[in-house]
Formats: sequence, structure tokens, C-alpha cells
Amino acid sequence: MAALKRYAALLPAALLPALAGCSPPLHLSGSERAIAMYRESLGPRGALTVRRDESVRRGTSARAASTSDAAPRVLTVEDAVALAKKNSAQLAALEASATTAEAEVAAADKHKNPELRITQMRLDQFVEGEPRIRTALRFSPDRPGEVDADVAEARAAKAEAQAEAQAEAITIEADVRWLFDDVALIDAEIAAAHAIAEARRSLASQMKTRVAAAEATSIDETLAELAAVEAESDLAEQQAHRREVLGELLDRIGLEPGASVEVVGEPPLAWPPPALPSEQALIEEALRRRPEVAIAGARIDAADARAYAERARRFPWFSFVELGYQFTPGTLPTPGTLTGLAWTFQAGVELPIFDTNRAGTAAAGAAKNSSQRALAAEVERVAREVRARLREADASRELVTAFRSRALPAAAQAGSASKRALEARNVDVIEALSVDAQRVKVELRLLALIRRYRTAVSELRRAVGGRLPASVSRSTP
Repeated sequence: MAALKRYAALLPAALLPALAGCSPPLHLSGSERAIAMYRESLGPRGALTVRRDESVRRGTSARAASTSDAAPRVLTVEDAVALAKKNSAQLAALEASATTAEAEVAAADKHKNPELRITQMRLDQFVEGEPRIRTALRFSPDRPGEVDADVAEARAAKAEAQAEAQAEAITIEADVRWLFDDVALIDAEIAAAHAIAEARRSLASQMKTRVAAAEATSIDETLAELAAVEAESDLAEQQAHRREVLGELLDRIGLEPGASVEVVGEPPLAWPPPALPSEQALIEEALRRRPEVAIAGARIDAADARAYAERARRFPWFSFVELGYQFTPGTLPTPGTLTGLAWTFQAGVELPIFDTNRAGTAAAGAAKNSSQRALAAEVERVAREVRARLREADASRELVTAFRSRALPAAAQAGSASKRALEARNVDVIEALSVDAQRVKVELRLLALIRRYRTAVSELRRAVGGRLPASVSRSTP
């Protein structure tokens, strides 16, 4: 009795792990799950793999690399694109949907299972020793093309899911590449704004010296000071804009907005830029990459398979095929009797008399024709879009080239003449500011034209599908 009591006392402790493992799941609302995911994402960031410096790339140990956290990490555009795709929750969700659609393709490739039939058995016949049992195996054959049509439609759904994921990947890559270009452009604009601010501040200092020497008026000094303040304000605005763009770029790739990163890309002011590929190469690359084309092609295959299945419905086909055996006292295997003669066969054939499926066949044919025309429309639309973006990029490139050849020498000459005149003190501040303002307008106009060209190239990348092909380049205009 005492042992029984001890076992009874130990029973709750023994059942506790099992009960804990079988506890019902927690029911959380969508908002609670979302908040939990967001808080989890607020953990340590910036532990992603990016290249730091040459010593790390040559094989410096991880401990030595970790001690140089203050050093800026060198980030290329390819690194940024890879990290942005890796850390995109939207892309991961779309890729999971594509995986589900791929599994549904295998699920669609199936045939109907046979049916085992046993007729009603009477107990009195078993008791009297004369059982009569009939067993049969019934098949329902699929019509020709039905399974292939289901598989083709599942593949079309898979192509659409994969195309959505591909479209998101293209968007991510295009956005990241544009942010990279934007940072480089802003750096060039900051350099120009810094040079302008220094020139204006130097002019303001000269005006103070000339006012002290009674060689200029207080109005001249005020105008020079206002011009310097305005230039410094423009510089601060460009620097703030760069922090915003860089913060967005770092957020897209999964780094902290304040992370120390050195963005390394193509210098925007280096001219001429690399030649763009030919129109034919760009269009063919777009037709290979654009998800809309893949979707249209998959829909053609699905419509073709469905049209074949619908045409097959116009002909007679088996509704079922049944093979059985009838067990009776006369067919039981007893000595001296014939066996194997109680096999039965049945079949049902559907006759397309009242419904010849003419409407279904016509509808499937129309769907096939529509899908083919949809692909032709996509090809035309993609080609037109690529040509338009290429024309815009070519026009912007020619504008920059022409402006550089005409305006830059004049601006440089105006800056040198104004500087010499101010040093010789044979020009007033109004004329100096006027010449300087014209020079600044030329520099800002050049940067605006370069930004227009880089924007056009970014839109061309989007039209092609994320990046430009590296082969079959044209000659530079």
C-alpha cells in the first residue's frame, strides 16, 4: 500500500513532460504575430558579409577583422543587390509561393485510383455452405489529354508565381542600383557645392578686407556674405539628402542606417560612360528576363493542352472498366471441376450524342488564340518600352557630351578671369558675383544633365530586367 502511494505521488511528475508536450498551441492574433516579428527584427543588425579592406580579403583572421569595426566597410553594388535580395521578406514570401506552386505541379500529375467492389454477402449462404460473392476492380480511365492539361495549367500557375518573385527581384535590384547611382551623384553634387561654398566664403573674406581698407562698401560685403551663406546652405542640404539616401540604401540591404560604409561605384562624372548595348541585344535580354513574357508563354502551353483535352471529349470514351470474379459453389476450386471460368468484365462508354462538347472545344480554341495574341502583345510592349528607354538614354548622353564640349571651357575661363580680377581688385563685387553665379549655373546644369542620363539608364535597366547585358556593345556616339 505504501509503494502504491509513492507511485501515485510520482505520477504527476512523470506526466508533466508529456502534458507539456501535448499542450494546445497559443492563439495569437495577426497584429500580435506582426509585432513579435518586428521586435525580433530589431535585434543586432549589420552582421552581414561585406568586404572590408584588402587585408581582410587576403585572409586576415575574423578576430582581427572584428577589432576594426570602426573602419568603413567597402560596399559594391553587387554586394548590395545580393544582400537586399537576401533580406527581403517580400521576395522570400513570393519565392515560398513559387515553391508551393511547384509542388502543385506534381500534385496535378495523378490518375484516378481504382475501386475495389464486393457485392452484398448473405449470412445464411455462409451458414449453408453456399456463399455467393462477387468481387470486381473498377477503373475510371482518364480521357486523353486531361492529366496533361491539368499539369500544364499547374505549370502556368507555377510560372506566374515564379514571375511574381522574379518581378520583385528585378524591382529590388533596380532600386538598389539606382540608390547606388544616386549616392554617387549626390557625392558629385556635394563636391561641387563644397567648391562653390569655399569660393563664396573666400569672396566674402576678400570683401571684408576691402571694406576694412575702404576699397569696398558695406553693401558689397553684405552681398558677398549672403552669397556665402546661401552656398553653405545648399551644401548642408545636399549632405542631409545624402544621409537620407544612404540610410534608405542601408535599410534595404539590412544594415543599420548609421553604419560606417564606403560606397564604391562607377564615378558619375567620368565621361564618356561605357557604351550601351545594341537595341537588339537589349530587347532580347528583356524578352528573356521579363516575367510578363514567361507568364504569357506558360499560358499558351496551358491553353494548348486544354484545347487538346476538350477536342478529345467529342469522341466516345470509357466511363469505367470493371474486371471481377464471381465466387459461387459451382466456381469454387474443387477436384474434378473447371476453375477460372467465373471472370467477369464490364465497361461503360460515354457517347457524345446530346453534348458533343462543341462549345467547350470552341472556347478552348479561342483561349489558345487569345494567349498567343497576348504573347505577341507582350513582345511588342516590351520592345517598345526598351526602345523608348534607349532613345531617352542616348538623347541624354548626347546632351551631356554637347554641353561639356561647349560650356565647360567657358565656365573654366570665366572662373579664372573672375579670380584674377578679384585678386587685382579691379572689379566690384556685383560683377564678381554675377560671373560666379553664371559659372555655378553651368556646373549645376551639367550635374542635372548627368543625373538625367543616369536616371534614363536606371529606367533602361528596369525595362531590360534588372541589369544590362555585357555583350554586343555599340560604338560610342
